[in-house]
Amino acid sequence: MLKEERIQRIKTLIDQEKSASIEDLADRLDVSKDTIRRDLIQLEKQRQIKRTHGGALAIQKEATIFDYEQRSTILNDVKKQMAEQALEIMADPSSIIFDSSTTVEAVIRELPDKRIHAVTNSLSHALLLAKYPKTAISLLPGRLHKEQLFLFGTETVEQLKNYQADYTLLGVFALSNEGLFIHTEEEGLVKRQMIQQGRRVIALADHTKLDKTGFYKVCDLSAIDYLITDQKPPKALAKALAENHVELIEARKNE
Repeated sequence: MLKEERIQRIKTLIDQEKSASIEDLADRLDVSKDTIRRDLIQLEKQRQIKRTHGGALAIQKEATIFDYEQRSTILNDVKKQMAEQALEIMADPSSIIFDSSTTVEAVIRELPDKRIHAVTNSLSHALLLAKYPKTAISLLPGRLHKEQLFLFGTETVEQLKNYQADYTLLGVFALSNEGLFIHTEEEGLVKRQMIQQGRRVIALADHTKLDKTGFYKVCDLSAIDYLITDQKPPKALAKALAENHVELIEARKNE
């Protein structure tokens, strides 16, 4: 096998399996570990893979950014299915922190009218929650993001510290073995504090958000308790979730 063919084969294996060890690649391609190391160095220089101690990882693609109106119309049926699953997990909660995502908006639309205290940094979510007579609403202060309609900043984060909720609900922008990601630091800081203020954290992510990264890391996988998605994640990601004690739940499709 020519060097170029071998390097392409290594790249294909890593892309398919998301990660590979030097030892495994050497065995499968019947070459020395030193040869594999040199090939991995070349692939990393070409930004094709990311080397790790003893192996390599596939380069994670960054998730696509949409504005609020665009996001609110994407995968509506899937969001509804995941929302129904989230409500099954939350057994008669007295308080819930809702982030500003459209996936979490789907949960709000399915809420029963029960006595709960809702905390959110989203203007649109607060308006939806106001339709439930029994729901108390705390809208967090801060600077307004005019396109995405959420509040952020130091004031938002500091006010969040005053709450301790039964659940925090998060829509996921991007999720990989490395953790949860978002495309802006200001939103990431708010989400990070929301996670800290929830006794249980439920993350909702359709399949398009999995095995992706973003500009700003919100938290490690170990910070969440449940991940609700619509399709089985890749094996490497499923393994990472299990190792971090995240309960993986696949939303049931409506008949």
